[in-house]
Amino acid sequence: MIDQAQKLREIARDAAVRPPSPLIQRVSSKRCVSIAVTSGKGGVGKTTLSLVLASSLAKLQKKVLLMDADLGLANLHILLGLAPRFNLGHLVAGECGMDDIIIEAAPGVYLAPGASGLERLANLDAGRLERLRMDFMGLEDRYDYLIMDTGAGISSAVTGFARNADLVLLVMTLDPSSLADAYAMVKVLYEKGSTNIAVAVNMAANEREGRARFDDLNKLVVKFLKKPVELYAILPNDSEILRLGRKQIHLVGQGGGNKFYGITSLLARRICGAGKIGADSGFFDRLFKGMR
Repeated sequence: MIDQAQKLREIARDAAVRPPSPLIQRVSSKRCVSIAVTSGKGGVGKTTLSLVLASSLAKLQKKVLLMDADLGLANLHILLGLAPRFNLGHLVAGECGMDDIIIEAAPGVYLAPGASGLERLANLDAGRLERLRMDFMGLEDRYDYLIMDTGAGISSAVTGFARNADLVLLVMTLDPSSLADAYAMVKVLYEKGSTNIAVAVNMAANEREGRARFDDLNKLVVKFLKKPVELYAILPNDSEILRLGRKQIHLVGQGGGNKFYGITSLLARRICGAGKIGADSGFFDRLFKGMR
């Protein structure tokens, strides 16, 4: 098996963009690429990764919509120090329009604040659901990337976002319970037809331990599910990240030689321009069609 960490080092050394994985194909630059950042359990750092990945893509001159898709604990606006008047729940309830909820969080990064109101989508009449579908599809036309910070676990709300995304970025840690929960997430997504699942091992003490934990997951997946997942990044256990998070500057503090930011920047370059194989529609079109 190819050492993914070595590939990342080669990218940094050669200052060249790595071509997409065979699992991922390039799509037209006019199409918004959807990425669901998810996890089998909470506390693994997926929200931080979502924020830094959004900023990294913006630094590559991409326009990014960051969507808080955690229906139980929407907190991206808090981490960004923002106080939005409206959120996705207000939109679904018909209390505001799409343009009312979008906030510019940083140059090139726009936030769609989340709320538990998204669960109401399943109970809307056909006419209202269709109008929302068109609104969301129009929103996609404005951006190069849609990054969704989902909730944790394998609830239908979480897997609904993940299985319709062009790429699922599954975040796990070295913790044994994280391994078990990550496997459960892969199993459910495979059963629901998801094909593009990439893994980021976070809070790794070092590259070797991060790689070993990924190998543990991949062996289980191959043995019982017969199709491997792919390692996209090994991220360090970095106290600096916690400090920056407390200061609410994840979208603007990517200077210096911070390793977490550096690896995430390489991750952004790797997935830049990626899309789901054979996809002929956008994320929201697929999501809303599944609600009919």
